[in-house]
Amino acid sequence: MTLRSAEIRRSIESILPRVTELRRDLHAHPELGYEERRTSGVVAAELRSLPGIEVRTGIAGTGVVAVLGAGLPGPCVALRADMDALPLEETSGVPYASKHPGKMHACGHDGHTAMLVGTAHVLHDLADELRGPVKLIFQPAEEGGGGALKMRDAGVLRDPDVAAVFGLHNMPSPEFSAGDIALCDGAMMAGAGVFEITVRGRGGHAAVPQACVDPVYVGAQIVNALQSVVSRGNDPLDPLVLSVTRFNAGSARNIIPDSAVLAGTFRALDPAVLRRTGERVRALAEDTARAFGATTEVDIRPGYPPVVNDPRANAYIRQVAEHAGTSDRLRSTRPILGSEDFAYYLEEVPGCFWFLGSRPADRPQVPFCHNSAFDFNDGVLGDGILMHVQTALRFAALWPTMLQ
Repeated sequence: MTLRSAEIRRSIESILPRVTELRRDLHAHPELGYEERRTSGVVAAELRSLPGIEVRTGIAGTGVVAVLGAGLPGPCVALRADMDALPLEETSGVPYASKHPGKMHACGHDGHTAMLVGTAHVLHDLADELRGPVKLIFQPAEEGGGGALKMRDAGVLRDPDVAAVFGLHNMPSPEFSAGDIALCDGAMMAGAGVFEITVRGRGGHAAVPQACVDPVYVGAQIVNALQSVVSRGNDPLDPLVLSVTRFNAGSARNIIPDSAVLAGTFRALDPAVLRRTGERVRALAEDTARAFGATTEVDIRPGYPPVVNDPRANAYIRQVAEHAGTSDRLRSTRPILGSEDFAYYLEEVPGCFWFLGSRPADRPQVPFCHNSAFDFNDGVLGDGILMHVQTALRFAALWPTMLQ
């Protein structure tokens, strides 16, 4: 007999105090990408306390993968959480604030990890309900380190082969309330590129600029020229953002330096737009510098690809919400130009990445992700676990119907 949502909710309620304690412990002990040794150890210990779950550690350095029902005949579903923190000094003032100066969980990965551990506990109690394997992926280094790519290349989507992968991210923005399930069809998050431009001129005394080639002035012209990439070089109907985020030059007020360094990022939903943008950044930097007698070295590197949700996976999550009794919390959301390495999983298997509203309903605004005052809302831990559990329990029965 399949357990009803009310019974699953009672199971979740029983584990919530432990999950909340785990979340706050992880918050107090943040670790940066590929340094998540304590975090992965805590996760592995929690998983190994559940008899019958296969636990693999040391994947991509600090990644952990758990498999429930490995021998079951149905299709395998994967659920993913990210574990890394950010290099940021915490100012939240909560009792469980970071104990590590210059490091904090400012994006809610502590909550994501705790929810997936809680999911393992609930699914373990419901093991007789599973009809196919469930793979729980705890990955390192989402914040710029490309941990998903290394996990994928290490084979986490194989043995058993994953039919579809699902992940969530807390969303504290004003348009969503705690517990909302926000879905975006197709491209949901942007792909990214980064650039660094070194301008080389000829330094000298600030009182005789005519004897110099001023890289600060040339760099300023490059910054201005780059603003045309979006405003004049891109179709307004194709989302694109380009930001120069760093400009370093000089050592004294009366010295024109020999060089200046600019750096920044660009993001788009369309890989072709990303490619063209990188080419345009290079051309504008080189041509502008040449016009003023300077030279440039332009380093452009790809970031994460766009997160593109599979329509079947989105439809599946909508069905899961109905079975979970949370269909009234379903929301549609527009794409955003942030990026996420969950995209690497979606390049190999179909899947869906969705936002879990985390702003308390009685607060019109809370600190957003990557803010030093951010804290994950423990009030949505149960909401995330419920959706994870229902996604896993119903996958073997419902997913094949999505493919017809």
